[in-house]
Amino acid sequence: MYITDYNRQLELISEMRQLRRDTQKVEVYYHHPYSNQMWKSFFPRANEQKLGPKLLRHEPVPSNIEENLEICLTEEDPENAIGLGIEWSVKAHLWNEIIQELEQHYSNYLRKQLKLFLKHLRMSEIQQVERENETDQSTLPISEDQLNELVWRSRKIRMKRFFVLG
Repeated sequence: MYITDYNRQLELISEMRQLRRDTQKVEVYYHHPYSNQMWKSFFPRANEQKLGPKLLRHEPVPSNIEENLEICLTEEDPENAIGLGIEWSVKAHLWNEIIQELEQHYSNYLRKQLKLFLKHLRMSEIQQVERENETDQSTLPISEDQLNELVWRSRKIRMKRFFVLG
């Protein structure tokens, strides 16, 4: 579903045909003629200063959180967990739903994949940046208390998954 390795991205993009480009959002859509799949290349963490990591993923993606997590955290491919974590790291409005889903189904996911996903979701890292900036207007759509609670819940999920056999 996701490809994060730059060389693999270039190799796959060279086989595909570009359909459209959105320079405002820094997105490019492709069609792969051999597999007949649609792909999207984008920079989810792009801002005025830098683009951040580039992702290449299948298009369209499942519409709900549960299906996305099921695909990305049950397969052995670490790029799926990393890519989903990076993409959702900028969607703080979804974090509560994501954590709820993880709390309910953590034992279904591979331990390594879950760890990679939570690492690249960057809730703890964002919490530290917000605390260091100490701005009156937070850039996150959630409060600091909500963020603290989500970080705590994500740590509990990691510990629970660590002790679950399998």
